[in-house]
Amino acid sequence: MVGGGPGTWFLVGYLLYPIIGVGGFASIASFLFMIETYELRNLNHGIMLTGLILLFVGVLAGCVLLGVAGAIGGYTLVIQHSTVNFTQSLLSPYVDPITAASLVAVAGAGVLMYGMATAKATKT
Repeated sequence: MVGGGPGTWFLVGYLLYPIIGVGGFASIASFLFMIETYELRNLNHGIMLTGLILLFVGVLAGCVLLGVAGAIGGYTLVIQHSTVNFTQSLLSPYVDPITAASLVAVAGAGVLMYGMATAKATKT
């Protein structure tokens, strides 16, 4: 993202939400369904809920921050005809929160993987 302009930030934020947000959550839901239904294993619902919340908050916050930063940078660069250095200085405060949101999403995915790996088999 460092080499990209505000349009790249906006486009990435706009496209990542349907790809990761919708597609990723649909995939996770299908994995959880298969684990509980076909493999007959019980998931720890507290761990799974924590992982889903962390993943959702991280993805949503990261995508919204990318979109907002891209929109602000694009407006400043294209509409106000500001310099590239000024536009980059406007985008730089968004880097750390986007990184934090990405780390929260990765932590949520890790918690989900841990929950799926430690699911216990039910007695039939």
